[in-house]
Amino acid sequence: MNILISAENLLLTLFGISIAVCGGYMTFYLRFYPQKKLFYSLRRFFAGAGSEKKGKGISSFSASAAALAGTLGTGNIAGVAAALMSGGPGAIFWMWCSAILGMSLKYAEILLSVRFRKDGEGGPMYYISRAFGNEKLSWVFACGCIGASFGVGNLAQVNAAADSIESAFGLPFLFTGGVIAVAAGIVMMGGKQRIAAAAAKLVPLIGGIYLAGAALAILPRLHLLPGMVAMIVGDAFTPRSAWGGIVGVMTSRAFRSGITRGVFTNEAGLGSAPIIHAASEEAVPSEEGLWGVAEVALDTLVMCTMTAAVILLTVGLDSGLDGAELTLAAFSCIFGQGAKGFLAVATLLFAFSSLLTWSWCGESALRYLGCGKNGTVIYRAFFLGAAVFGGIIPVQTVLTISDLLNFYMCLPNLLAIFRLKKVIREESGEKIYREAQKKSSFVFSNK
Repeated sequence: MNILISAENLLLTLFGISIAVCGGYMTFYLRFYPQKKLFYSLRRFFAGAGSEKKGKGISSFSASAAALAGTLGTGNIAGVAAALMSGGPGAIFWMWCSAILGMSLKYAEILLSVRFRKDGEGGPMYYISRAFGNEKLSWVFACGCIGASFGVGNLAQVNAAADSIESAFGLPFLFTGGVIAVAAGIVMMGGKQRIAAAAAKLVPLIGGIYLAGAALAILPRLHLLPGMVAMIVGDAFTPRSAWGGIVGVMTSRAFRSGITRGVFTNEAGLGSAPIIHAASEEAVPSEEGLWGVAEVALDTLVMCTMTAAVILLTVGLDSGLDGAELTLAAFSCIFGQGAKGFLAVATLLFAFSSLLTWSWCGESALRYLGCGKNGTVIYRAFFLGAAVFGGIIPVQTVLTISDLLNFYMCLPNLLAIFRLKKVIREESGEKIYREAQKKSSFVFSNK
């Protein structure tokens, strides 16, 4: 176990450095194009949330909601608290920086996924093989994706949800796991279209509930916000805060399930979101890529910042608490004893939505490896079985192994992005953006 933890720490360090370097390089290589379109991306996301309609295909909003569902998790609740305790208020500043750089990576990987998809299937597996001329690294990514879907995408999420529900309502772990498994199984039987439709309803609900609760804590303390921002920026350049920010970037996957520390919930560079976006109806790769920019902003710049603000404006960092306990204490200042129930429901919804998205990713990776319908049925049986027992299975070893698998997803994905950078830049730019805008206006005017 100690060997696994040491290997995990080393690879997570390499993971953090790789993400930062590749994200920074792509940001300058694309001349800040994704960042320039941030508000355009957010407007499209909220417009899509308000006008989503049923159809035969998967809309860009549904794909984006499904991808966002996979990134939302207990890292938004407990991860920020741990990053604050390990690095002080300045750690939040470095998370903001990681989100800005991550926008370029997420834009790039989604663009490539749509550019090289085949028959509605896509993801890093497809553009990695195109980048290197063979499928060896694609197989590495696919195997890592399947393993991660069971670890951080299933066992860890259910474990965190079952623990919260047991603490708040006294319901047994197996009961919570069974309910999640049955509900997930019903949705999964409808395939990726039903998962996308469920995400389109769940994500606005989850986000609305959580942000409304956070707003109730922040609004009476608005006069303290300028001082909080000044504290975050002023503390950002101390060695302790810089390290806390790096820890937050490097260890988010495990911490999203309440096990380790840090947060990097947007998954930029990991390669899960491109699998989801490949199923969208969007024909312009760069336009689909910009949905990823909104995902990063909403997950890290909005959700995580709101959690940080609730903690810093209420209990602060001197309570001696950490992780989920610190976040619970902060929300207890508003909801009292009801805070435990509020966070339990939020954690349950986060876990359920993440479970659905990761099942989609795992099945896509299986299909890429050549597994047919029987392979998918077997995968679903094991996946749902893992969900049932997720609340009682010790997940630390599973998470450690899953984090190693995440590295094996990330590395070939980043290498492929770098090798295909010219394709990304050719598909980007103001000319293509204006053409896509005209196309969108034409379609809208003819509905």
